[in-house]
Amino acid sequence: MIEDLKELATGLRDYASEAEDSGSVPSTVRSELTRFGLPGADGFVEGVGDPVAFCLAAESMAWADAGIAYAWLASRQVAWIIAACGTDEQKAKWLPRFASDPFLPASLYMYEGRGIAPSESQTEIRRHGNQLLVNGYKSPVMYPRTAVVSVIVGRDEDGGLTAVIAENPGEAVIFSSEESGRRIGMTACPSAIEARISDLVVPADAALHSQGLLKALTTCRMVHAAICVGTAAAATRYAGDYAREREAFGKPIIGFQGVSFTLTDLYMEAEALRLSLLDVATADIDEERREQRANDIISSANQLIAHCGREGVQIMGAAGIVKDRPQERVYRNAAVLASIDFDPLNSPLVVR
Repeated sequence: MIEDLKELATGLRDYASEAEDSGSVPSTVRSELTRFGLPGADGFVEGVGDPVAFCLAAESMAWADAGIAYAWLASRQVAWIIAACGTDEQKAKWLPRFASDPFLPASLYMYEGRGIAPSESQTEIRRHGNQLLVNGYKSPVMYPRTAVVSVIVGRDEDGGLTAVIAENPGEAVIFSSEESGRRIGMTACPSAIEARISDLVVPADAALHSQGLLKALTTCRMVHAAICVGTAAAATRYAGDYAREREAFGKPIIGFQGVSFTLTDLYMEAEALRLSLLDVATADIDEERREQRANDIISSANQLIAHCGREGVQIMGAAGIVKDRPQERVYRNAAVLASIDFDPLNSPLVVR
């Protein structure tokens, strides 16, 4: 399935520029993915017992375009959490809707920037009579103004991790976005740099089950890392294919050690990181330990995508910055991807 999906995703690269320019996923891409039947295409109605398929599907999707892959992931993350922690009523209401649309606009308010892990969330979710009151800060947020359903992660009165479903936050959530024309990549997936939540009121039955929530959130973060790995691996393969055709001094440039060794090292790093993140997703360990290991994997994934984007452009030279080539888009997407789940205290990308 994964090889077939990579082949399909590679064929969908032709629509990446259209998706980037329009700020949405083209209908052709939607119909092709619906026909293929990705893991999670049923909205995870059958459960969340296969994080490996979820991760590998996201990684393969990234071979098409990081923006398209993340537009799909933003929707599937919310479906995964509702399937893992929702009540029977919540599942019955929302999972069929996720099954009907692979890109159902949905927002996961999980990240808070500055390296704050989900278990350290500072967003407050407090009981207020027979309702719940939400206050906090999130950065970034996907589908900020078009989401039909959102999951907001925070802490309850006792300091425990919790989450709620919000359908229409209205003016209780204020989004900040980049100025028009200044966003550098992944524009196929609408996003806001930050969201400030002030006295958002949701009914008490909007609360999700806390049991299993941290594991579900960590899985969603691992799938984010999988998109980084997939984007990095695809960029490395594309640069390698170019190096086989581009000749200098009478032979393909891939025959020179400065090119072949670099490509080999990057591809081996991607393979090793894939195995590491799948191990974290499936390990039989307590959830606090899983989250700690996930933090390290994500930092490595951020570094990998940054290196692969840069090295790919350097190997291809001027051809790597031509807009109609995937490598140029990967180079821009890398910066956005690496910033989504970024911990400045646990990243080799930061000069201290």
